Amino acid sequence: MKKYINFFIRLSVTALLILYLFKKIEITQVLNIFVLINPLVFLSASLLYILSSYISTLRWKIFLNEKELKISTLFSLYLIGSFFNNALPGIIGGDVVKIFMIKEKTGIREAIASVFMDRYTGLFALLLISLVFFILFYNKLPKHIFLWLVPISFSGFIVGTLFLMVISRVKMLRELKDYISTFTQKQILKGIFYSLLVQFIVIISVYIIFYGLNISISFFELCVFLPIIILISMLPISISGLGVREWCFILFFGNSFGESQVVAVSFLWFLSQAFASVIGGIEYLRFKKPLNIKKE
Repeated sequence: MKKYINFFIRLSVTALLILYLFKKIEITQVLNIFVLINPLVFLSASLLYILSSYISTLRWKIFLNEKELKISTLFSLYLIGSFFNNALPGIIGGDVVKIFMIKEKTGIREAIASVFMDRYTGLFALLLISLVFFILFYNKLPKHIFLWLVPISFSGFIVGTLFLMVISRVKMLRELKDYISTFTQKQILKGIFYSLLVQFIVIISVYIIFYGLNISISFFELCVFLPIIILISMLPISISGLGVREWCFILFFGNSFGESQVVAVSFLWFLSQAFASVIGGIEYLRFKKPLNIKKE
């Protein structure tokens, strides 16, 4: 019941954010911008999302000791998780689905730890990219108060990491910490490397959507602000970040390019991911059961 209440709260927040958004911006303006996008650009953004999912799968494999799970199987499971997150958002999150699908092979502790490290290294790479470009191009960035979310977010990530490292009273957290401590420095660095590739691919996909709408945006500016937008959109206050992400695009890019244009970019980015995630729905129908995983 708690899950359903939480879902309906998030659904209500999403609806209110979208309704308020289209009170501020005419929906017809956004739709008129939609038709300007070259279908090949939209398809390219979707293909880049699939590519980023494959590299993410390679990263996930690093943190799994179960040898029977081959890359092709994990890639299918990663796409299934994306399907639940993007194309079929709801009560069950994509990470929960991935854990459920592999736990019979790996055990619950390893399943949770692998997904956690997959997300953790991804978030670290995301914030690291933002911070590095913030430092390198600070003098060229628009000076508004939200700019300081970059160092604040990175500092908060470090503090949160240190906090998790000292927690040991909760059994699940202690077991998770013990398992993560078995990872070698090489595994973690390799995971971060893959994460950097993934995040740059994500940034490039948004960049080409701007380009496809004939909006000239600085790539380094996108590298600074997009990670913060992604971070805020990950907060569990709306479904798939809808509404939250669009308002963030307005806050960070609206003054430079026009509110209708950046909202159109935000929606097209989400739709390109949802479109690509349909493959995960097909894979979900193929697997059906968590035990239906082939060995090497």
